[in-house]
This record gives sequence, C-alpha cells and structure tokens, in this order.
Amino acid sequence: MDDGYVPPPLRLLLVDDDAVDRLAVIRALRQSKLPLDIAESSTAEEALAAFAHGEFDAVLLDYRLPDMDGLEVLRRMNARVHGSTAILMLTGMDNDELATQCIEAGAQDFLLKQDLTPRHLIRAVTHARMRHRIEMALLESHERLRELAEQDPLTGLANRYFFDQSLRAAIPRTVRYGLKLALLLLDLDNFKFVNDSHGHDVGDQMLRVVADRLVGITREGDILCRLGGDEFAIIAFQREDEAEIVHALAQRLLAELAEPVEVEALTLPTSVSIGIALCPDNSDNADQLFKCADLAMYRAKRDGRNQAHYYSEELQRQVMRRVQTEQDLRAAIETGGFELFYQPQVDAATGAVCGAEALIRWRHPERGLLGPGAFLDVAEDTGLIGPIGDWVIATACADVAAGRLGRVPRVAVNLSAQQLRTPGVVERIARDLETSHLMPSQLEVEITESVLISDFEVALGVLEGIRGLGVSIAIDDFGTGYSSLAYLKRLPIDCLKVDKSFLAQVPEGEKDKRLLRALIQMSRAMGFRVVVEGVETRAQAEVCRDFGADTLQGFHFARPMPWSELTPALLGFASPS
Repeated sequence: MDDGYVPPPLRLLLVDDDAVDRLAVIRALRQSKLPLDIAESSTAEEALAAFAHGEFDAVLLDYRLPDMDGLEVLRRMNARVHGSTAILMLTGMDNDELATQCIEAGAQDFLLKQDLTPRHLIRAVTHARMRHRIEMALLESHERLRELAEQDPLTGLANRYFFDQSLRAAIPRTVRYGLKLALLLLDLDNFKFVNDSHGHDVGDQMLRVVADRLVGITREGDILCRLGGDEFAIIAFQREDEAEIVHALAQRLLAELAEPVEVEALTLPTSVSIGIALCPDNSDNADQLFKCADLAMYRAKRDGRNQAHYYSEELQRQVMRRVQTEQDLRAAIETGGFELFYQPQVDAATGAVCGAEALIRWRHPERGLLGPGAFLDVAEDTGLIGPIGDWVIATACADVAAGRLGRVPRVAVNLSAQQLRTPGVVERIARDLETSHLMPSQLEVEITESVLISDFEVALGVLEGIRGLGVSIAIDDFGTGYSSLAYLKRLPIDCLKVDKSFLAQVPEGEKDKRLLRALIQMSRAMGFRVVVEGVETRAQAEVCRDFGADTLQGFHFARPMPWSELTPALLGFASPS
C-alpha cells in the first residue's frame, strides 16, 4: 500500500438559506481531517440544479427554505438517479413526527442544528454515507435477484415466471376494460434435430438469433417471453376493432422465422408452429387460456408445422377424443384388444402366394373393429406404438411358425420410427424368432422412408443388426419420402415396396405408366426385389408384371383378413412353383 495515498475529497452539498448557519456547519466540518469539497445553495431551486448536474457523496439539507420545504426537496432528490448520495436533514425544530416523515421519505438522518458539534456532524455524515451505500448495495442485489428470477439468461428475454405473473395480471385488466388479449405460443420446428446434429452450443446460438428476431417483430407494449427450450410466448394486447392485428402478427412471425439462421458457417433452416388463444373469447382464466393456445400449437404441429392455428371448440373436442383414444389404447395393451389381419402378396409372374403383410386391427369395445388410421397416430404421439409394434412382431412370428397362415412362406411386419430408436429392438426380434421357432428368412421388416430422415446413422446400425439375424428388410411406401440413391446403396435392404399412389392413373395415364416403369426398373437395376402395393385391377396387375415387378399386393387379389379366413382364401391362388 502507498503511504502517500491521498483519498479524494468528500463532496458535500450544503443547502440552507441562512448564511450564518451555513458558515457554522462549514466550520464544524473543516475541523475534521477529512478532505472536503463543499458546495453551497441557499434555495431549493439552486440545490436541485446543483444536485442534477453534480455528483455528491452527501447532502446536508435544511428543512426550512424560502421557495420550498425541505421534505419536498428531499423527495425530488431521491426521485433522481443519484443513487450514491446520502441525504441528511438539518433543522432547528425538535419534532419527532417531522423526523419520522423525513426518514420515511429517504433521509439517512435528522439532525438538530442546536445539538451539532464538529465530531457529531462528521460522524453523522460518515455513518449516513456508509448506511446509504449498504442500502444501495442491497437494492442492487435485490434488483439482480429480480432479474435472475424474471429473465432468461440465454436470450435476455423475460422467462416463464415473468410470463405467468404477467398473464395473470393482464387478464383481469383486459376483462375489466372490455379489451382483448391474444396469447401466442411459438415452438420451433425440428429444433431437436439441430441440437442432436450440431450440438447444444449451436442450438443455443440459434435460440439467441430467434429471440433477436422476435424482439424486432413484437409490438411495443406486448410481452415477449422464452418459456424454456425452444418455446416462446407473446402476450399481445388489442382493442375490439383490431381483430386483424393478431393475424398480421402471426404472419410476420411465420415469415421472419422461415428465414434460415446463420450460425458458425452453418445455414440452419428454421420455421415455427404457432398456437393462438384469445381472451375473453376462449377463456378468461390464465391456466385455461394457456391450455387453449397449447392445443392450437399442437394442431399446427400435426398439420405439417410452419403455420399458425387458432383455438376452437372443435379443436377441443378433437383433443378430448384423442385423450380418450389414448386411455382406451392403454387398456387394450393390457387386455389384448388387438388383432392381426393378413393381406396376401402374390408372385407377379406365377400368381402364387409368396408372402403376406401383417396389419393391425383394434377391436374396440364401443367403436367396433378399427383400422390403423383410427389410432396409430395417437399411439405414435404418446409412445404407445412401441409396445403395440412389439406385440405385432411377436404375434406375426407365432402365427407363421404355428402354420396358421397355411402356405404363406414369409410375413412382413412394419417397424415404427420409435421402435427403431428404442434400444434393444434387434434383441427383441431375435427373441421373438427364438421363442416362436420361426426361421429368420420367413420374416421381413418394413420401414418407411421418413423413418430414415431423423437419424440415418442410428437407423443404419439397427437395420444392419436386424439384417444380421437373417431377416430381410423392405422400404415401404417407396417414392413418397426422401430417400436418395446414395442412402439406398448404403442400406442393407432387400426389397422396395412401390407406393400405391403410383398406380392411381395406371393404365390410363401414360406419364404415370412411364414413372412406374422407371421406379421398377431402377429398383431392379440396384438389385432389389420389387413389390407394388395397391393393385386393384387386372389391368394394373398386368402392367406391373410387364414392367418387371416381382410381387403384387392389393384388393385385386385379397383384402386384409384374419388368419382364420386366410387359408380358405388362398385356395383360389395358383400353387407355388
């Protein structure tokens, strides 16, 4: 430490209209060894001007001034941004009530002029300054804690806590004054893919960019928050005659967030799904309004993403039906409410049955026999597709091994994206084969092209494991997804199933016929067995056979049926060569 250090002078502002009193105070202060820099004012107007333009460590303020009482000056000084300045009141009136008023207004001390001594005055100034610094530090800490409680540290936006408080406070005001409020919930599309593919650092940077864009779009007075993850919320206020404002805001959000995000030399495509609920139209309760907006956002996701949906009562009914379907599915899993139907596959050249596809049905206790379109989307969204899919594979293996399918030499089963991602799927298939004593060559696993998109490398590893068991693999609905030839070359697949949509205008449409021929010939050139689905007429069957398809499947040959009906139906087909 430098012994020659000289502390900066203590800057004081002395406010008193009595020159004699000012001189007495200055003399008392000068008796201390502290370096002092004292400014003087004789009126409230002078004092407030000096306070506004200077920085003081403390103010000694007389209560009685000619143009304004000291209490009002005190209030005005404390209303300014000089948070580091301690203010001490000086007066000749011994009045406890007045002292209390001054302290409550922010004074650090209340000093009687007649009791002042040099030591008393210096101690009062020093202690007041220290107390004021402690108060300011506590205030700053409190403010910082409030920011931490209400601010999202990643984006700087308001957080979920602030959102909840703001929504609960805004709704009663909206109802009271006959206004309208719109709650917009935003969820980034495919953000998990960004995190999984490029890492969380890139994902965090992307969220910051999105937050900056949202700030630029949100109107002044509206409330923008990050709820967590990739979810944001906007509380938008509107008058009765501003119905189009929310729609315009949603369209701007969709347009702005459809622009790719540049992060670390990466160009990341982005879009957003938006759910909108209105107060008081949909609800005047904060929790219920949030649920309404969440349901609308969920619908926007289901309908293809990159769009905005408003909540409606019909949407609520749809959601309730889905909730009931989920509950019923769980019960069906426990009680065995599913059945397998089988649709034969025939050799295109000979007409002999060469396989069958296992297709699930649900015998609902109230709704009757349901096809997969009535419940599989719910099963996929709720995670129930896993146990349901496992049941399908185990049951199909058991049916074939037990001879229930008669002359059918091979059964095809569908493998969902969730099953493909679930650890242990290869081991479960191996266990089903072993338990049923089915030859691996009698089982074929079908996956759709879309399953490969989310994580190709993971899918590739699982398919290689399944192929290693001796089970054949087919790509279902080929031509409708996103497969590239490069991906097809890497996959351990045996068969491509051409989607039925390619047969819709066959044989009438020449372009459709050329496209069908190209798909079949390309698949065969790559060494794959070709199955054409959706064959409904004899003419279609002949075209597919002439173009080189190996196997045909569709209503022209047979509809899906229980195994008990399958064997009699097969009598109408040619015998296998």
